[in-house]
Amino acid sequence: MSVTLSPSYSTATDAPTLTNASPVCSLLELNKRQPAIIDEIVANHRFGEIDGAISQRLKDLGFLPNTLVHIVAKGLFGKPPYAVQLSTGAQFSLRADELMKIKCRAITSA
Repeated sequence: MSVTLSPSYSTATDAPTLTNASPVCSLLELNKRQPAIIDEIVANHRFGEIDGAISQRLKDLGFLPNTLVHIVAKGLFGKPPYAVQLSTGAQFSLRADELMKIKCRAITSA
């Protein structure tokens, strides 16, 4: 099975349901160009009292459950920030603490 990410999905609910996803990991742990499905946005104590606002901002940007996502580029020496692309075609640059908040399941070939 091959998965191609393209901006053909208008919403997160339009994304296909894929059955061969790996265990949950953070977006920080994904390899470059590894497609994944967002599972949830979790708390990160490093943001302190603004953690809820950061979580809501990520959701407002489109980081919603069942949305396809992949790492487009990594920073110098493979360190954050990472350029992340959603299935809608939108791209964002996220820092390590933000990447750790986004839990996803990497999609593997059968």
